[in-house]
Amino acid sequence: MTAKAFCSFLLTLVLGLTGCGYTLQGTHSHELEKEGVRKVYVAPVRNDTYKAGIENVVYNALLQSLASYNGVHLVSEPEDADAVLSAIVTRADTEVAATGAASGLSPNTIGSALSSILPPYGSVYVATYYNAVLGVSFSLNKRHIESGKRANIWSGAFNRSQLFPASNQLGSLGTTSMLINNSEYDRAIRSVSKDMMSDVREAMLARF
Repeated sequence: MTAKAFCSFLLTLVLGLTGCGYTLQGTHSHELEKEGVRKVYVAPVRNDTYKAGIENVVYNALLQSLASYNGVHLVSEPEDADAVLSAIVTRADTEVAATGAASGLSPNTIGSALSSILPPYGSVYVATYYNAVLGVSFSLNKRHIESGKRANIWSGAFNRSQLFPASNQLGSLGTTSMLINNSEYDRAIRSVSKDMMSDVREAMLARF
């Protein structure tokens, strides 16, 4: 075989392997095949929260997690799928996880000026840690329903959280506190989403 012919053969092989979309790699699921499911379409994630863009974070994490298994193909069009995996983000926000006396914070924070700014109030408490919370519900449904069988194959609701430190700055530095908190929240929610999708993958495939 000439070098040109060999290169053409390799290109054809690669295109053939990638033409069906992403592949779930790992343990082959014979039970999943019994359900008539070989190809799965992951629908765009629906966002029922006020956190803009969280649906994209969840969708990308879900695809990356599923891409570690074999035996089922992820396809790019619902018409090509045997089942559709849907997800809805039900919660994506922060909550105060811990507080501390502002007067006890280190210098250059809000506590350093409390004695002169708020003398009547005594001890004032501020958030020192926040909790990033993510809630997502999932549903795997067959596209073609056989007589006497249900469309839903698997469903589940997952909630995960992660702590991150609060920023409490005074004066000109304080103008960045909200930006720092939002940045830490975004980082935490991405980490939470990645961990959650690993659990989702295991829970869904354990069903079969």
